[in-house]
Amino acid sequence: MAPLHMVTVLEQSQVAPPPGTVADTSVPLSFLDIPWLSLPPVQILLFYDFPHSKAYFIETLIPNLKHSLSLTLKHFFPLAGNLIYPTGSSTSKPVIRYVDGNSVSVTFAESSNYDYNYLTGNHARNACAFYPLAPQLPPATTASDAVVVPLVAVQVTLFPNEGICVAFTLRHLAGDFRSWMHFINSWALVTKFQGDAKLLADKTIPVFERSMIKDPTGLETIFLNQMREARFEYPQFVPGDDMVRATFIIRHADVKRLKGLVLSLRPTLSRVSTFSVACAYIWICMMKTRDSEKVRANDIGQAEVIATLAECRGRLDPPIPATYFGNCLVPCHTTAKTDQLMAGGGLITAAELIGEGIRKRLQDEEGVLKGLKTWIPDFEQAVRQHYVGVSGSPKFTTYTADFGWGSPKKFEPLAVDDMENSFYIGHCRDSEDGAFEVGLFFPKVRMDAFATLFADGLKDGSFFISRL
Repeated sequence: MAPLHMVTVLEQSQVAPPPGTVADTSVPLSFLDIPWLSLPPVQILLFYDFPHSKAYFIETLIPNLKHSLSLTLKHFFPLAGNLIYPTGSSTSKPVIRYVDGNSVSVTFAESSNYDYNYLTGNHARNACAFYPLAPQLPPATTASDAVVVPLVAVQVTLFPNEGICVAFTLRHLAGDFRSWMHFINSWALVTKFQGDAKLLADKTIPVFERSMIKDPTGLETIFLNQMREARFEYPQFVPGDDMVRATFIIRHADVKRLKGLVLSLRPTLSRVSTFSVACAYIWICMMKTRDSEKVRANDIGQAEVIATLAECRGRLDPPIPATYFGNCLVPCHTTAKTDQLMAGGGLITAAELIGEGIRKRLQDEEGVLKGLKTWIPDFEQAVRQHYVGVSGSPKFTTYTADFGWGSPKKFEPLAVDDMENSFYIGHCRDSEDGAFEVGLFFPKVRMDAFATLFADGLKDGSFFISRL
Protein backbone atom coordinates (compact mmCIF):
# COMPACT_ATOMS: atom_id res chain seq x y z
CA MET A 1 0.00 0.00 0.00
CA ALA A 2 1.39 3.42 -0.98
CA PRO A 3 1.80 5.95 1.84
CA LEU A 4 -1.17 8.26 2.35
CA HIS A 5 -0.38 11.84 1.40
CA MET A 6 -2.68 14.62 2.46
CA VAL A 7 -3.03 18.38 2.40
CA THR A 8 -5.06 20.63 4.67
CA VAL A 9 -7.06 23.32 2.89
CA LEU A 10 -6.47 26.71 4.50
CA GLU A 11 -8.58 28.84 2.18
CA GLN A 12 -10.79 28.35 -0.85
CA SER A 13 -11.17 31.47 -2.99
CA GLN A 14 -12.57 32.70 -6.26
CA VAL A 15 -10.32 35.25 -7.97
CA ALA A 16 -11.67 37.50 -10.71
CA PRO A 17 -10.24 40.37 -12.74
CA PRO A 18 -10.71 43.74 -10.99
CA PRO A 19 -14.40 44.72 -11.24
CA GLY A 20 -15.32 46.74 -14.30
CA THR A 21 -11.94 46.36 -16.02
CA VAL A 22 -13.01 43.89 -18.71
CA ALA A 23 -16.07 43.96 -20.95
CA ASP A 24 -18.17 40.86 -21.50
CA THR A 25 -16.47 39.00 -24.34
CA SER A 26 -16.89 35.83 -26.39
CA VAL A 27 -13.84 34.21 -27.96
CA PRO A 28 -14.63 31.61 -30.64
CA LEU A 29 -12.61 28.43 -30.92
CA SER A 30 -10.31 28.20 -33.91
CA PHE A 31 -10.08 24.95 -35.86
CA LEU A 32 -6.76 24.34 -34.06
CA ASP A 33 -8.58 24.47 -30.68
CA ILE A 34 -11.39 22.08 -31.59
CA PRO A 35 -9.41 18.78 -31.66
CA TRP A 36 -8.55 19.32 -27.98
CA LEU A 37 -12.15 19.62 -26.79
CA SER A 38 -12.40 16.16 -25.22
CA LEU A 39 -8.87 15.91 -23.86
CA PRO A 40 -8.82 15.28 -20.09
CA PRO A 41 -7.61 18.27 -18.06
CA VAL A 42 -3.85 18.76 -17.94
CA GLN A 43 -2.09 19.22 -14.58
CA ILE A 44 1.29 20.84 -14.03
CA LEU A 45 3.15 21.49 -10.77
CA LEU A 46 5.89 24.02 -10.02
CA PHE A 47 7.92 23.53 -6.84
CA TYR A 48 9.88 26.39 -5.23
CA ASP A 49 12.19 26.63 -2.26
CA PHE A 50 10.31 28.82 0.22
CA PRO A 51 11.77 28.92 3.75
CA HIS A 52 8.85 30.73 5.37
CA SER A 53 6.35 29.98 8.09
CA LYS A 54 2.67 29.19 7.90
CA ALA A 55 1.91 32.56 9.48
CA TYR A 56 3.78 34.41 6.72
CA PHE A 57 2.02 32.31 4.09
CA ILE A 58 -1.43 33.14 5.46
CA GLU A 59 -0.90 36.77 6.41
CA THR A 60 1.29 37.96 3.54
CA LEU A 61 1.61 35.58 0.62
CA ILE A 62 -2.03 34.54 0.16
CA PRO A 63 -3.29 38.17 -0.12
CA ASN A 64 -0.41 39.04 -2.47
CA LEU A 65 -1.04 36.06 -4.74
CA LYS A 66 -4.77 36.74 -4.96
CA HIS A 67 -4.15 40.39 -5.81
CA SER A 68 -1.52 39.61 -8.45
CA LEU A 69 -3.67 36.87 -9.99
CA SER A 70 -6.56 39.31 -10.26
CA LEU A 71 -4.34 41.83 -12.07
CA THR A 72 -3.03 39.10 -14.36
CA LEU A 73 -6.54 37.93 -15.22
CA LYS A 74 -7.33 41.46 -16.37
CA HIS A 75 -5.11 40.66 -19.35
CA PHE A 76 -5.92 36.92 -19.56
CA PHE A 77 -9.62 37.41 -18.84
CA PRO A 78 -10.97 34.55 -21.03
CA LEU A 79 -9.32 32.11 -18.61
CA ALA A 80 -11.68 33.31 -15.88
CA GLY A 81 -14.58 32.55 -18.19
CA ASN A 82 -16.03 29.26 -19.38
CA LEU A 83 -16.34 27.20 -22.50
CA ILE A 84 -19.96 27.34 -23.67
CA TYR A 85 -20.53 24.14 -25.60
CA PRO A 86 -23.90 23.87 -27.39
CA THR A 87 -25.97 20.73 -26.89
CA GLY A 88 -28.99 19.09 -28.44
CA SER A 89 -30.26 20.61 -31.66
CA SER A 90 -28.44 23.90 -31.17
CA THR A 91 -26.56 25.08 -34.25
CA SER A 92 -24.38 27.47 -32.26
CA LYS A 93 -20.63 27.06 -32.23
CA PRO A 94 -18.64 26.58 -29.02
CA VAL A 95 -17.12 29.75 -27.59
CA ILE A 96 -15.13 30.82 -24.55
CA ARG A 97 -17.31 33.41 -22.85
CA TYR A 98 -16.27 35.87 -20.17
CA VAL A 99 -18.83 37.94 -18.28
CA ASP A 100 -18.03 40.43 -15.55
CA GLY A 101 -17.64 38.59 -12.26
CA ASN A 102 -16.40 35.29 -13.71
CA SER A 103 -13.53 33.93 -11.64
CA VAL A 104 -10.90 31.24 -11.19
CA SER A 105 -11.04 28.71 -8.35
CA VAL A 106 -7.94 29.03 -6.16
CA THR A 107 -7.11 26.72 -3.24
CA PHE A 108 -4.50 27.51 -0.60
CA ALA A 109 -3.33 24.49 1.37
CA GLU A 110 -0.68 23.17 3.74
CA SER A 111 1.09 19.84 3.38
CA SER A 112 0.48 17.34 6.15
CA ASN A 113 3.07 14.61 5.75
CA TYR A 114 5.06 15.35 2.61
CA ASP A 115 8.81 15.14 2.18
CA TYR A 116 9.52 18.21 0.04
CA ASN A 117 12.99 17.05 -1.01
CA TYR A 118 11.61 13.65 -2.00
CA LEU A 119 9.00 15.22 -4.27
CA THR A 120 11.48 17.52 -5.98
CA GLY A 121 14.05 14.85 -6.84
CA ASN A 122 14.60 13.19 -10.20
CA HIS A 123 14.57 9.63 -8.86
CA ALA A 124 11.56 7.31 -9.03
CA ARG A 125 8.89 8.71 -6.69
CA ASN A 126 5.49 7.34 -5.76
CA ALA A 127 3.04 8.79 -8.29
CA CYS A 128 0.17 8.95 -5.79
CA ALA A 129 2.06 11.57 -3.78
CA PHE A 130 1.56 14.31 -6.38
CA TYR A 131 -2.19 14.29 -6.89
CA PRO A 132 -3.31 15.95 -3.64
CA LEU A 133 -1.17 18.92 -4.73
CA ALA A 134 -3.13 19.43 -7.97
CA PRO A 135 -6.43 21.35 -7.88
CA GLN A 136 -9.75 19.96 -9.04
CA LEU A 137 -11.56 21.88 -11.74
CA PRO A 138 -15.08 22.92 -10.80
CA PRO A 139 -17.51 20.54 -12.52
CA ALA A 140 -19.14 21.38 -15.82
CA THR A 141 -22.75 22.48 -15.51
CA THR A 142 -25.67 22.28 -17.91
CA ALA A 143 -27.67 25.30 -19.00
CA SER A 144 -30.77 25.18 -21.21
CA ASP A 145 -28.92 24.54 -24.45
CA ALA A 146 -25.24 24.31 -23.52
CA VAL A 147 -22.64 22.81 -21.23
CA VAL A 148 -20.67 25.39 -19.21
CA VAL A 149 -17.07 24.26 -18.68
CA PRO A 150 -14.52 26.03 -16.40
CA LEU A 151 -11.06 26.35 -17.93
CA VAL A 152 -8.51 26.50 -15.11
CA ALA A 153 -8.08 25.95 -11.38
CA VAL A 154 -5.09 26.83 -9.18
CA GLN A 155 -3.74 25.37 -5.94
CA VAL A 156 -0.87 26.74 -3.85
CA THR A 157 0.42 24.35 -1.19
CA LEU A 158 2.88 25.30 1.55
CA PHE A 159 5.55 22.99 2.93
CA PRO A 160 6.25 25.03 6.09
CA ASN A 161 9.78 26.44 6.22
CA GLU A 162 10.79 24.38 3.17
CA GLY A 163 8.95 25.02 -0.03
CA ILE A 164 5.82 25.79 -1.96
CA CYS A 165 3.99 24.13 -4.84
CA VAL A 166 2.03 26.21 -7.37
CA ALA A 167 -0.19 23.84 -9.35
CA PHE A 168 -2.58 24.24 -12.25
CA THR A 169 -5.32 22.09 -13.72
CA LEU A 170 -6.27 23.41 -17.14
CA ARG A 171 -8.18 22.71 -20.32
CA HIS A 172 -6.02 22.22 -23.39
CA LEU A 173 -8.88 23.52 -25.55
CA ALA A 174 -8.13 27.07 -24.36
CA GLY A 175 -4.44 27.09 -25.23
CA ASP A 176 -1.30 25.10 -25.93
CA PHE A 177 1.79 24.69 -23.75
CA ARG A 178 3.33 27.97 -24.93
CA SER A 179 0.09 29.80 -24.09
CA TRP A 180 -0.28 28.39 -20.59
CA MET A 181 3.38 29.06 -19.76
CA HIS A 182 2.79 32.62 -20.97
CA PHE A 183 -0.01 32.93 -18.40
CA ILE A 184 2.04 31.36 -15.60
CA ASN A 185 5.09 33.50 -16.34
CA SER A 186 2.92 36.62 -16.47
CA TRP A 187 1.34 35.88 -13.08
CA ALA A 188 4.81 35.30 -11.66
CA LEU A 189 6.03 38.61 -13.11
CA VAL A 190 3.08 40.56 -11.70
CA THR A 191 3.64 38.96 -8.28
CA LYS A 192 7.37 39.66 -8.25
CA PHE A 193 7.05 43.31 -9.30
CA GLN A 194 3.85 43.94 -7.31
CA GLY A 195 1.87 45.17 -10.29
CA ASP A 196 1.40 44.80 -14.03
CA ALA A 197 3.56 47.75 -15.15
CA LYS A 198 6.44 45.50 -16.23
CA LEU A 199 4.05 43.16 -18.01
CA LEU A 200 2.84 46.12 -20.05
CA ALA A 201 6.36 47.46 -20.58
CA ASP A 202 7.62 44.10 -21.85
CA LYS A 203 4.85 44.05 -24.46
CA THR A 204 3.86 40.49 -23.61
CA ILE A 205 0.11 41.06 -23.31
CA PRO A 206 -1.67 38.04 -24.82
CA VAL A 207 -3.59 38.18 -28.08
CA PHE A 208 -6.85 36.19 -28.24
CA GLU A 209 -8.02 37.26 -31.71
CA ARG A 210 -8.97 34.01 -33.45
CA SER A 211 -9.57 35.67 -36.82
CA MET A 212 -5.78 35.76 -37.23
CA ILE A 213 -5.87 32.05 -38.09
CA LYS A 214 -7.19 31.55 -41.61
CA ASP A 215 -9.17 28.45 -42.54
CA PRO A 216 -9.10 28.17 -46.34
CA THR A 217 -10.11 24.48 -46.46
CA GLY A 218 -13.03 24.49 -43.98
CA LEU A 219 -11.31 22.58 -41.19
CA GLU A 220 -13.52 24.19 -38.54
CA THR A 221 -16.68 22.59 -39.95
CA ILE A 222 -14.96 19.23 -40.42
CA PHE A 223 -13.59 19.16 -36.87
CA LEU A 224 -16.86 20.33 -35.28
CA ASN A 225 -18.75 17.54 -37.03
CA GLN A 226 -16.18 15.02 -35.78
CA MET A 227 -16.32 16.37 -32.20
CA ARG A 228 -20.09 16.78 -31.75
CA GLU A 229 -20.10 14.32 -28.85
CA ALA A 230 -17.32 15.98 -26.84
CA ARG A 231 -17.12 14.97 -23.18
CA PHE A 232 -15.90 17.18 -20.34
CA GLU A 233 -16.21 15.05 -17.21
CA TYR A 234 -13.66 12.38 -16.38
CA PRO A 235 -13.27 10.28 -13.23
CA GLN A 236 -10.45 11.49 -11.04
CA PHE A 237 -7.27 9.71 -12.09
CA VAL A 238 -5.77 7.59 -9.30
CA PRO A 239 -2.41 5.92 -10.03
CA GLY A 240 -1.84 2.36 -8.92
CA ASP A 241 0.32 1.77 -5.84
CA ASP A 242 3.15 0.46 -8.02
CA MET A 243 3.28 3.52 -10.29
CA VAL A 244 6.19 5.95 -10.04
CA ARG A 245 7.33 9.17 -11.70
CA ALA A 246 10.96 9.85 -12.61
CA THR A 247 12.95 12.47 -14.49
CA PHE A 248 15.91 11.67 -16.73
CA ILE A 249 18.48 14.20 -17.96
CA ILE A 250 19.91 14.19 -21.48
CA ARG A 251 22.91 16.51 -21.68
CA HIS A 252 24.44 18.21 -24.69
CA ALA A 253 27.33 15.74 -24.78
CA ASP A 254 24.85 12.83 -24.77
CA VAL A 255 22.93 14.26 -27.71
CA LYS A 256 26.13 15.03 -29.61
CA ARG A 257 27.28 11.44 -29.17
CA LEU A 258 23.93 10.00 -30.31
CA LYS A 259 23.71 12.34 -33.30
CA GLY A 260 27.23 11.41 -34.33
CA LEU A 261 26.35 7.74 -34.10
CA VAL A 262 23.21 8.16 -36.22
CA LEU A 263 25.01 10.18 -38.90
CA SER A 264 27.96 7.77 -39.02
CA LEU A 265 25.66 4.80 -39.62
CA ARG A 266 23.27 6.66 -41.94
CA PRO A 267 25.57 8.92 -44.01
CA THR A 268 22.77 9.72 -46.47
CA LEU A 269 21.20 11.94 -43.81
CA SER A 270 22.33 15.54 -44.20
CA ARG A 271 21.48 16.29 -40.58
CA VAL A 272 19.51 14.97 -37.64
CA SER A 273 17.87 17.27 -35.13
CA THR A 274 18.44 17.12 -31.40
CA PHE A 275 14.72 16.63 -30.83
CA SER A 276 14.47 13.75 -33.32
CA VAL A 277 17.40 11.79 -31.92
CA ALA A 278 16.30 12.36 -28.31
CA CYS A 279 12.74 11.21 -29.01
CA ALA A 280 14.06 8.22 -30.93
CA TYR A 281 16.32 7.22 -28.05
CA ILE A 282 13.53 7.43 -25.48
CA TRP A 283 11.11 5.62 -27.80
CA ILE A 284 13.47 2.67 -28.27
CA CYS A 285 14.19 2.47 -24.53
CA MET A 286 10.45 2.45 -23.84
CA MET A 287 9.90 -0.34 -26.35
CA LYS A 288 12.70 -2.44 -24.89
CA THR A 289 11.21 -2.17 -21.40
CA ARG A 290 7.56 -2.56 -22.40
CA ASP A 291 7.71 -6.32 -22.08
CA SER A 292 10.58 -7.82 -24.00
CA GLU A 293 9.19 -11.35 -24.22
CA LYS A 294 5.81 -10.10 -25.41
CA VAL A 295 7.47 -7.83 -27.96
CA ARG A 296 9.52 -10.68 -29.39
CA ALA A 297 6.70 -13.22 -29.40
CA ASN A 298 3.62 -11.26 -30.38
CA ASP A 299 4.41 -7.81 -31.71
CA ILE A 300 6.81 -8.40 -34.58
CA GLY A 301 5.28 -6.71 -37.62
CA GLN A 302 2.86 -4.66 -35.51
CA ALA A 303 2.61 -0.90 -35.99
CA GLU A 304 4.49 1.33 -33.57
CA VAL A 305 3.40 4.99 -33.53
CA ILE A 306 5.07 8.00 -31.94
CA ALA A 307 3.17 11.30 -32.05
CA THR A 308 4.91 14.64 -31.66
CA LEU A 309 3.44 18.11 -32.02
CA ALA A 310 4.93 21.02 -33.95
CA GLU A 311 4.31 24.63 -32.91
CA CYS A 312 3.33 26.60 -36.02
CA ARG A 313 2.69 30.25 -35.10
CA GLY A 314 5.45 31.42 -37.41
CA ARG A 315 4.54 28.97 -40.19
CA LEU A 316 0.91 29.89 -40.77
CA ASP A 317 -0.07 32.12 -43.68
CA PRO A 318 0.02 34.82 -42.53
CA PRO A 319 2.18 34.15 -39.43
CA ILE A 320 0.68 35.00 -36.04
CA PRO A 321 2.52 36.59 -33.09
CA ALA A 322 4.28 34.60 -30.38
CA THR A 323 1.91 36.22 -27.86
CA TYR A 324 -1.15 34.60 -29.45
CA PHE A 325 -3.04 32.70 -26.73
CA GLY A 326 -4.66 29.58 -28.10
CA ASN A 327 -3.72 26.31 -29.70
CA CYS A 328 -1.29 26.48 -32.57
CA LEU A 329 -0.03 22.91 -32.83
CA VAL A 330 -0.05 20.44 -35.70
CA PRO A 331 0.50 16.68 -35.35
CA CYS A 332 3.49 14.77 -36.68
CA HIS A 333 2.84 11.02 -36.54
CA THR A 334 5.65 8.55 -37.19
CA THR A 335 4.86 4.88 -37.82
CA ALA A 336 7.23 1.92 -38.05
CA LYS A 337 7.06 -1.84 -37.60
CA THR A 338 8.12 -3.36 -34.30
CA ASP A 339 10.85 -5.45 -35.90
CA GLN A 340 12.30 -2.37 -37.64
CA LEU A 341 12.79 -0.67 -34.30
CA MET A 342 13.88 -3.73 -32.34
CA ALA A 343 16.64 -4.53 -34.84
CA GLY A 344 20.23 -3.44 -34.32
CA GLY A 345 19.72 -0.20 -36.25
CA GLY A 346 16.42 0.64 -34.60
CA LEU A 347 17.66 3.89 -33.09
CA ILE A 348 18.87 5.11 -36.49
CA THR A 349 15.59 4.12 -38.14
CA ALA A 350 13.56 5.86 -35.44
CA ALA A 351 15.58 9.08 -35.61
CA GLU A 352 15.34 9.17 -39.40
CA LEU A 353 11.58 8.54 -39.46
CA ILE A 354 10.78 11.07 -36.71
CA GLY A 355 12.88 13.74 -38.41
CA GLU A 356 11.33 12.98 -41.79
CA GLY A 357 7.81 13.22 -40.36
CA ILE A 358 8.48 16.60 -38.77
CA ARG A 359 10.15 17.96 -41.92
CA LYS A 360 7.25 16.84 -44.10
CA ARG A 361 4.81 18.62 -41.83
CA LEU A 362 6.74 21.87 -41.45
CA GLN A 363 8.29 22.21 -44.91
CA ASP A 364 5.51 21.03 -47.20
CA GLU A 365 5.00 23.39 -50.13
CA GLU A 366 1.27 23.42 -49.43
CA GLY A 367 1.84 24.53 -45.83
CA VAL A 368 1.62 23.02 -42.35
CA LEU A 369 -2.15 22.48 -42.58
CA LYS A 370 -1.96 19.96 -45.42
CA GLY A 371 -3.70 16.70 -44.58
CA LEU A 372 -5.24 17.91 -41.30
CA LYS A 373 -8.78 16.91 -42.34
CA THR A 374 -8.15 13.44 -40.92
CA TRP A 375 -6.32 14.58 -37.75
CA ILE A 376 -9.01 13.36 -35.33
CA PRO A 377 -9.73 9.94 -36.92
CA ASP A 378 -5.99 9.43 -37.47
CA PHE A 379 -5.42 9.98 -33.75
CA GLU A 380 -8.25 7.63 -32.80
CA GLN A 381 -6.68 4.97 -35.01
CA ALA A 382 -3.14 5.61 -33.72
CA VAL A 383 -4.00 5.10 -30.05
CA ARG A 384 -5.27 1.62 -30.88
CA GLN A 385 -1.71 0.72 -31.95
CA HIS A 386 1.41 0.64 -29.80
CA TYR A 387 1.23 4.40 -29.29
CA VAL A 388 3.67 6.81 -27.66
CA GLY A 389 2.69 10.46 -27.21
CA VAL A 390 5.23 13.23 -26.69
CA SER A 391 4.29 16.40 -24.78
CA GLY A 392 6.34 19.51 -24.15
CA SER A 393 9.30 20.84 -26.08
CA PRO A 394 12.90 21.74 -25.17
CA LYS A 395 12.30 25.05 -26.98
CA PHE A 396 9.99 26.32 -24.24
CA THR A 397 11.58 27.12 -20.90
CA THR A 398 9.62 25.96 -17.89
CA TYR A 399 11.95 27.31 -15.22
CA THR A 400 11.51 31.05 -15.80
CA ALA A 401 8.38 31.62 -13.70
CA ASP A 402 9.87 33.63 -10.80
CA PHE A 403 7.26 34.85 -8.30
CA GLY A 404 10.02 36.53 -6.31
CA TRP A 405 11.26 33.27 -4.78
CA GLY A 406 13.74 32.44 -7.55
CA SER A 407 13.40 29.89 -10.33
CA PRO A 408 11.37 26.74 -9.72
CA LYS A 409 13.28 23.89 -8.16
CA LYS A 410 11.23 21.35 -10.10
CA PHE A 411 8.70 21.38 -12.91
CA GLU A 412 6.45 18.32 -12.76
CA PRO A 413 3.88 17.70 -15.52
CA LEU A 414 1.20 15.16 -14.70
CA ALA A 415 -0.04 15.15 -18.30
CA VAL A 416 1.71 11.86 -19.11
CA ASP A 417 0.14 9.97 -16.21
CA ASP A 418 -3.15 9.01 -17.85
CA MET A 419 -1.30 7.27 -20.68
CA GLU A 420 1.61 5.10 -19.54
CA ASN A 421 3.26 5.06 -22.95
CA SER A 422 3.86 8.80 -23.13
CA PHE A 423 6.64 11.09 -22.04
CA TYR A 424 7.34 14.75 -21.41
CA ILE A 425 10.42 16.45 -22.80
CA GLY A 426 11.44 19.95 -21.76
CA HIS A 427 14.13 22.44 -20.88
CA CYS A 428 16.41 21.41 -18.01
CA ARG A 429 16.87 23.65 -14.98
CA ASP A 430 20.35 25.11 -14.32
CA SER A 431 21.65 24.03 -17.69
CA GLU A 432 23.63 26.28 -19.98
CA ASP A 433 24.63 23.59 -22.46
CA GLY A 434 21.24 22.76 -23.96
CA ALA A 435 20.40 19.84 -21.69
CA PHE A 436 16.81 18.81 -21.31
CA GLU A 437 14.76 16.58 -19.05
CA VAL A 438 12.42 13.70 -19.75
CA GLY A 439 9.48 12.86 -17.50
CA LEU A 440 8.07 9.32 -17.36
CA PHE A 441 5.31 7.46 -15.52
CA PHE A 442 5.76 3.68 -15.23
CA PRO A 443 5.33 0.77 -12.85
CA LYS A 444 8.37 0.64 -10.56
CA VAL A 445 9.77 -2.54 -12.15
CA ARG A 446 9.61 -1.06 -15.63
CA MET A 447 11.07 2.27 -14.47
CA ASP A 448 14.07 0.50 -12.97
CA ALA A 449 14.64 -1.38 -16.22
CA PHE A 450 14.28 1.82 -18.24
CA ALA A 451 16.77 3.65 -15.99
CA THR A 452 19.39 0.94 -16.51
CA LEU A 453 18.99 0.83 -20.29
CA PHE A 454 18.85 4.64 -20.56
CA ALA A 455 22.09 5.07 -18.60
CA ASP A 456 23.94 2.26 -20.39
CA GLY A 457 23.08 3.65 -23.80
CA LEU A 458 24.25 7.16 -22.96
CA LYS A 459 27.56 5.84 -21.66
CA ASP A 460 28.28 4.02 -24.89
CA GLY A 461 26.04 4.54 -27.89
CA SER A 462 27.60 1.67 -29.83
CA PHE A 463 26.89 -0.61 -26.85
CA PHE A 464 23.27 0.51 -27.00
CA ILE A 465 23.05 -0.16 -30.72
CA SER A 466 24.58 -3.60 -30.37
CA ARG A 467 22.11 -4.54 -27.65
CA LEU A 468 19.04 -3.72 -29.74
